[in-house]
Amino acid sequence: MNRLITSIIVILSIGISLFAQKAQIKVGYDYHFFDPRGIEKQQDFILLAGQECSKFYNSRSQWLDSLRCTKDGEQWYVQQGLVMMGELMNKTREEREAILNSSPIGHAVDLYVVRDNDKFKVWDMVYSEYRKYTEPIEDRDWTIADDSTKNILGYECIKANAQYHGRQWTVWFTPEVPMNTGPWKLLGLPGLILEAVDSTGQHHFIANGIQSVDMKIPKVYEPYGYEKTTRKEFLKLCRFRYDNFQGMRDLHFGADAPKVSQELIEYETGKEGFDLLETDY
Repeated sequence: MNRLITSIIVILSIGISLFAQKAQIKVGYDYHFFDPRGIEKQQDFILLAGQECSKFYNSRSQWLDSLRCTKDGEQWYVQQGLVMMGELMNKTREEREAILNSSPIGHAVDLYVVRDNDKFKVWDMVYSEYRKYTEPIEDRDWTIADDSTKNILGYECIKANAQYHGRQWTVWFTPEVPMNTGPWKLLGLPGLILEAVDSTGQHHFIANGIQSVDMKIPKVYEPYGYEKTTRKEFLKLCRFRYDNFQGMRDLHFGADAPKVSQELIEYETGKEGFDLLETDY
């Protein structure tokens, strides 16, 4: 751990401008959440971060998207998709989930969040509708609880709370890694955020590894036709599709897929009704 801290401090002392688009740390995060069916799910993310730039993404999606931007890669992807669709026919929900999890193209995570100085650039998808938008990075009014600490991955972390885009977040950050960054869009503290959970318990990020690096942050590939939008318009689209697109859910999950229902989620999980990471739409 001390070697990591020393390495980061040395890199920072060289000068930020030299590393305008380079990462000094690589952090793995587990993201636990409830999907619109009320089923608890987990996704893997990586954060590559420098002082004024970062990229939060899923490594398999990065690989697939870069592959699909080549002619041979797209042909392979289409072939794999046909094979997978055949395997999904007449299967139970549990069997379909197992096939999707084992397929090289199944259950890709479409979210990319890139920080570029004072703005976020976001790529995302809802039911095969691909969107991208840019938004300014807003100040967070964090309340730091200096007397509340927690050890994560061997780092002493301090508790902090803030409201962000409709949710109340509790995070644990470590001043031992002096970088203003964290999972998803969470930042604004004097240290790396290693854990974050919203007040309803629907969304939870927890770091599973951290290392010092010196590498260029890779670009986001666009094998799809991403339509430009705004943050709130994309959130409204997500909410509309989740609430009304029963036919698409039947296609993906079978006729036994329940409709999105606040009551259903609360009944089956004990959690408050499903909602997006940002609820201020």
